[in-house]
Amino acid sequence: MMLLSHFLDTETPTYGNRDNFIVNEVSQIKKGSSANSSEWKFSTNHIGTHLDVPYHFFENGQTITDYKNDFWYSKKCFLIDVPCNTAELINLSEPFSNIPKDVEVLLIRTGYENFRSQDKYWNDNPGLSPELGIWLKSNFTSLRIVGFDFISLTSWKFRDEGKEAHRNFLGSSKIYNPICIIEDMALSKIKNQIIDIIISPLFVKGSNGSPVTVFANLNA
Repeated sequence: MMLLSHFLDTETPTYGNRDNFIVNEVSQIKKGSSANSSEWKFSTNHIGTHLDVPYHFFENGQTITDYKNDFWYSKKCFLIDVPCNTAELINLSEPFSNIPKDVEVLLIRTGYENFRSQDKYWNDNPGLSPELGIWLKSNFTSLRIVGFDFISLTSWKFRDEGKEAHRNFLGSSKIYNPICIIEDMALSKIKNQIIDIIISPLFVKGSNGSPVTVFANLNA
């Protein structure tokens, strides 16, 4: 089983470099306490490998706890490679033509994870185009989650387009279901086909998003 999430720590990069994750030690055995315990402070719930659900952009959209438990497990996960090393809006290209019609979880690997320790990761990141969200909904009616290896669906250089893209992915209609989003994933070590995937958010009632732990089983 492979972990597809990054560990959270005080060096975790954030969109726009404007948020942080802080750890304070409440009690420590080495200082005479009977147990170790910590206080965790998130300046945002959208930090590290994390999930966006419709309520993030729609007042009446689904929250994390509105989904049934089986929503977070799939045997129909597919990975495509769309190499990218600078800020751009990812739109339709040849790799998207290979996606199976019954896909439920789509992972997009760009290689941008290689820049995660650099400022480039948050101030020159790629994003997904607004048109891509509409196309995916129109062509893959079982698709419920899209994840990728860069910091946000919104490129820092294309923020207006990023807001529109979020609405296109997370919005719903009588015809199309919303597509949830997993940002800042760890995809570089995937070498074989994914058998199944487990997606485990932090289940805070009524949440618009949260850090998420993702595991996948791969073919040998």
